[in-house]
Amino acid sequence: MRITAIEIENFKGISERVRVDLKPITLLFGANSAGKSTILHALLYMKDVLDRRNLDAVRTPVSGRALDLGGFRRFVHGQELGRTIRIGVHLEVTGEELPPMDSGYKVDDTVIYSTESEIRDGEFRQAQSDVLRSVRSASVEIEVCWDENEQSPVAFAYTVGLNGADLMRIERASGILKIAKFNKLNPAVRRLLPEEVIEGNRRRYQKDKELFEELKVSLSPCEPDAYESLLDSILPSFVDKGPHMGLKNWFNRLDPIPTFDKRETLELPAVDWENMHCWDDMQWGRDAMEIANEWAWEGTSFLAKLIIGPGKLVRDWLKNLRYIGPLRARPPRKGIPSDELSDWSEGLAAWKALEDDATSLNVVEEVSRWLAGKEQLNSGYKLERKHLAQVDAKVFRQIVEGDLDRAQLRDLLKESLKNIEMKIVETRSGLRLDPSDVGVGISQVLPIVVGALVPGGSVVAIEQPELHIHPAMQVALGDLFIEGVKTREMGFLIETHSEHLMLRLLRRIRETSDGELLLGLPEVKPEDVSVLYVDKDEGGMRISSLPIDDSGEFTERWPRGFFVERSEELF
Repeated sequence: MRITAIEIENFKGISERVRVDLKPITLLFGANSAGKSTILHALLYMKDVLDRRNLDAVRTPVSGRALDLGGFRRFVHGQELGRTIRIGVHLEVTGEELPPMDSGYKVDDTVIYSTESEIRDGEFRQAQSDVLRSVRSASVEIEVCWDENEQSPVAFAYTVGLNGADLMRIERASGILKIAKFNKLNPAVRRLLPEEVIEGNRRRYQKDKELFEELKVSLSPCEPDAYESLLDSILPSFVDKGPHMGLKNWFNRLDPIPTFDKRETLELPAVDWENMHCWDDMQWGRDAMEIANEWAWEGTSFLAKLIIGPGKLVRDWLKNLRYIGPLRARPPRKGIPSDELSDWSEGLAAWKALEDDATSLNVVEEVSRWLAGKEQLNSGYKLERKHLAQVDAKVFRQIVEGDLDRAQLRDLLKESLKNIEMKIVETRSGLRLDPSDVGVGISQVLPIVVGALVPGGSVVAIEQPELHIHPAMQVALGDLFIEGVKTREMGFLIETHSEHLMLRLLRRIRETSDGELLLGLPEVKPEDVSVLYVDKDEGGMRISSLPIDDSGEFTERWPRGFFVERSEELF
């Protein structure tokens, strides 16, 4: 699964809908206040809505103190409460990657299938397999608007699409939830009718059309479709209810955004056994009802996989998002307060991760290699992590004087209080420093290195990674991001002004194409890197993509010139 685009409307400085196409490494360039950071902030808001239904977000757990959204009244575009905020995510995904949304139906092994039921069961399962094989992409969009009666923002709609077209839209309307759109002929869930059926339908349509014209009827017959919906072979029949009603298991009363928890049991409407095509002369009574109940459960489960599964993938992707803000803090000398342990926004979570026993020594050594390596950041510093055991002075004297044997010493250390000591070591002099004593540059770059190397992140969103660091380090960050993409399957969404960072990525693309990459460096191609220029015009935000060819050159002119200030100063 890979996130391929974000769409945003009526959020902060964005009014009309904009689409941000993403690649494994996406760089956002543009003038100050053009709206680059708004793209990152929209993702943080969507994450908080999907995670906690925090529709009126001021601060989010991920953004911490680094970002104050100010609440819906502040971040809706133009502070106009009549506008609806829309944030959508597009993803490249296969049907097999869509997660199951329930624990599965417990089949009664004593049930006997008639020949007709076996045929129907085969069609039921084949249709599901055909749909899953056809899925190539999905989209999820949420809408939040202001409710005058409640005087607060409310979730208004949830829309999911497959293969480039909407599949279902669920809205909050007049105090209820309703299915505003259900496209059963979505490209992922349809199949082409046999040619003879299509031709027969066309002939009937033409005859009906001629008859209507002859009778001078103002209406006209519906033109036949060349496709049929595979969902007709999958969805259940309920008594006096639509086939989608089982989805209510994942929705609260007035919230159109589903919950994404896996269900152990499903509460379904009364099943219309006779219309489930398992009640015939050879199949009736208990067996027929049990088969119908199984199909109803599994049909509902399959629909939930298509409608709610993509949302769960997006929520989980956002759950593992690491947001590193533009100003990273030095860790305090007395340790990091517990309420800031997960704060990647100011970089404190990076320092805590290095001290955490759950972080392997290999990761610490890898961070140290990136800090100290001459072909990496070459900062002049490396990391040192030690496990310390606390013993009182008397016991320490016994250890020094050899009064304790090996077994006694092992037992003593096992029971003693332990802590981890993290030091920054100056490679030239060997001087060991507390993290709070290092220069500003190291405090700014280390959280970025850790965020790119510690396992568990889906995407690292960074504002101004180049801040307070030397141009040579800015260049090396390009290799760090490439390695993160190629070896850890991470993504990077970077708001930056750094020409140096971009030039390193372009150089690696050129070297890959020319076969000149240094041994050990991963290949990088134009499809791995997206350079976007964010600008404003009278219609609002405008995003221009700068395509890159195999030689690492831009194939289109940079809007308003390419870092034109440099040439103006030189010439």
